[in-house]
Amino acid sequence: MPTPSRWMIKASMLYMLAGFVIGALILISKVYPESSSVWSLLSIHIEVSIFGWIIQLTMGTAYWILPRYLVDKSRGNPNLAMLMVGVLNVGILINVASYLDIIGSSATIWGRLLEIIAVVLFVGLHWNRAVSYNK
Repeated sequence: MPTPSRWMIKASMLYMLAGFVIGALILISKVYPESSSVWSLLSIHIEVSIFGWIIQLTMGTAYWILPRYLVDKSRGNPNLAMLMVGVLNVGILINVASYLDIIGSSATIWGRLLEIIAVVLFVGLHWNRAVSYNK
């Protein structure tokens, strides 16, 4: 398994654990309404569960599973792949910090932009790999 896939899958498992813990706290607060302040973590739960766990696990697995280039049997530029991993996780962490009011709420724009850049890098890394099998 390539290094970028390992990093993305490991990070997605950490995000899954965080998402489960936050989700459990939110569910517990339904039984004990006096702890309703936990509902302020809902946006963090969504960010961590969807972008951190599901999307990152999907991207990491796809990077590993999708076909390699026919000529040199590589998956493309590994530096771009590691940049994709870093940019996605920095975007997620910026959004979480913004939801926690550690940084300004306008930072979510930058977090989403970094997540979009990671997806564009992902598509760019895979576009020619998939097309090379058509020829």
